[in-house]
Amino acid sequence: LGWEQTEGRGRQGNIWFSAAGDGVWMSLVLGENDVTTQLPLLVGISCAEVIEELTGVIVSIKWPNDLMIKGRKVGGVLVEMGDGWVVAGIGINVRRSPSESLQAFGDRTIPATSIAEHSHRISEIPGLAGRFAQRILERLDCGKGQDGVVDSFLVRDILRDLPVHTDELGIGIARGIDEFGMLLLEQEDGSIVKVRSGSVRCITSSEE
Repeated sequence: LGWEQTEGRGRQGNIWFSAAGDGVWMSLVLGENDVTTQLPLLVGISCAEVIEELTGVIVSIKWPNDLMIKGRKVGGVLVEMGDGWVVAGIGINVRRSPSESLQAFGDRTIPATSIAEHSHRISEIPGLAGRFAQRILERLDCGKGQDGVVDSFLVRDILRDLPVHTDELGIGIARGIDEFGMLLLEQEDGSIVKVRSGSVRCITSSEE
């Protein structure tokens, strides 16, 4: 758990602004037995559940790894794997004011927010980080099957049934995820293809 990050980063090298004392900037080291294709979603769902339980604020998830409150990004997850290990990096914007929070993330296509902007019921940052870690480990240890992760994601899926652009397969309609956590994309001919990775964004009517 860090008080501040000076070289924080998100997916695809995006800059992650991590000001001192303003959020949860943490890395959780897991074993190789914890590696599944669903792990990034499991980590994000765990963090969303904890925030909801502590604050009453509904947290959505934008596939594959963005945590959202009312259409604005409050945090994200970055999972990296090596030989026999996996690290789950978690960044949650907790205390920034609304004006400051607009500069919290390197991805300028999504406005940022903070937990404090939506609720005064926030925990101290070390305690919040501990709750995140505890919930992630509980989900891994209790043997919740693939259906548990999929079902938990689908109720928070902010892209469901919306037109989107994916880096991997272009434009289509987001139709949830499969049992491995891949995004289901409905193409123009009605066929369903699976997006394994990359960025996804909602598209405007002029792009359809």
